[in-house]
Amino acid sequence: MAPSRPLFRKPSGLRGLAAFIPAFLLVLGAPHPGQAKGTDTKSGEAKVVYAASDDALPAGDKLIVTAFIRHAVEFAKQRNPERVSRDCARSPESFAWVDFRYLNCLNISYELTGDTQYLDLFRDTFRLYLDILRPASDGFLGWMGSPIPSRLSADNPTLQIDELQMSFRAISILSRWIELARVSPSYADQNQETIKAYLDLMESQLYPKWDKRGYFAETGEGRGVYRGLDFPSDGFLTLAHEKTALVVDGLLALHRVTGNDSYLKRALQLGARFKDCLSLVDGHYEWLSWCPAGPWDVAPGGADAWKVGWMAPDPRGEWYAAGVSIATSLYRHGLLFTDEDIGRFLRTQKEMCWNGDTERPAYRTVSGQANKFTVGRFLSYQLAHYDETLSRLAFRGPHEEEAGRNAASSWLGGADAQDYVREKFVVAPGIRANPRSFEWVGRRFLENPPNRALHEQLDRERTTPDVKVPCKPSQVSFAAAF
Repeated sequence: MAPSRPLFRKPSGLRGLAAFIPAFLLVLGAPHPGQAKGTDTKSGEAKVVYAASDDALPAGDKLIVTAFIRHAVEFAKQRNPERVSRDCARSPESFAWVDFRYLNCLNISYELTGDTQYLDLFRDTFRLYLDILRPASDGFLGWMGSPIPSRLSADNPTLQIDELQMSFRAISILSRWIELARVSPSYADQNQETIKAYLDLMESQLYPKWDKRGYFAETGEGRGVYRGLDFPSDGFLTLAHEKTALVVDGLLALHRVTGNDSYLKRALQLGARFKDCLSLVDGHYEWLSWCPAGPWDVAPGGADAWKVGWMAPDPRGEWYAAGVSIATSLYRHGLLFTDEDIGRFLRTQKEMCWNGDTERPAYRTVSGQANKFTVGRFLSYQLAHYDETLSRLAFRGPHEEEAGRNAASSWLGGADAQDYVREKFVVAPGIRANPRSFEWVGRRFLENPPNRALHEQLDRERTTPDVKVPCKPSQVSFAAAF
């Protein structure tokens, strides 16, 4: 076993940080072999569905799976200190959408094969990202760099920011790694220092810093929103549902590996707010991509207008699927969203977002519209598990053929394919056995009377025919309506 070594140099001149040396500053550097194949997990999901070399795997699926794993490994092996540092300086938000999504493919590769070499490679590669963490102006560690061009300040072009989505994507993939590492007690025991390091990083830095910075706000009746991406920032703005979905995913995963109810409570606050934004129309749900939540969403300068100039259904398919994932993820945990809710989302998917043709599928927004602004596939793989027709649409036929054609592409067959690959090969078998595969998490949470009272407060049945979103700030009392 290689000796421990510090991952970071202690920042100098930062008040209060000298005494703060959390456990994630020390991580064992040597890889540890483990044998987890065939070991059951408490997560409720099937850990090993197919080995990539399994002769029982159909040829088309085998092509997709083996290419997916290859792309995950190749990306990780191409990372080096110079490249990681350069990409962070250019735009740390890219980690949320590129690097960390690729690294999550290693988690999925383990789920597909049961081979801990992929967990080892994740651990060893993520060390490169730990090495470049540095303190922001408030002392919290983060991946610092330039904002994306659309958020770059002309008055301060050299501004270095920390970014919220990146933090919660990291929480999601690190929590998932811990969850999988614990599948094998021997592997978990060999990696205790790494597990402790990841937990300390998430619980002392990545999660709490956004609360301390004021980026979470309660909006009444227990609900809440996150309101901003970059720190530091000149002002707040409520996140769209597709961005909130990333936060919910991270919070649920962090709760599962820590048992800390505060993370699940936060996920429920966000989920309840999303549910409040749903319109019940002819037995199905419709919703807008963004809805105002507080006075911070009002445009400055005295004009009776919002900071966001348009409010409409999600124009991009991946945004639609992300919004749906808030509901399906909480439903799988046995919380907040019911069978009736899932039925309403299914009607949205089948009647509004899809033309009903499995051979030549075409897609539309939740309002049934398609225009020049409508981009992508409005199809939720998570939702498809609960309807046989949608399952065939999502995982067979033209979309399966497309996945095979894209297999050779590092992006299309790798990071961008992870939702298709994981939902088809890992999640689907578990869903067939138990539609609410994390329901044990919700039951445990609700055994606590205060938790149960909170859930009852948040669990508002959607019965109204529509949600009236105010066209102007003067038309709303935030405490009453949102």
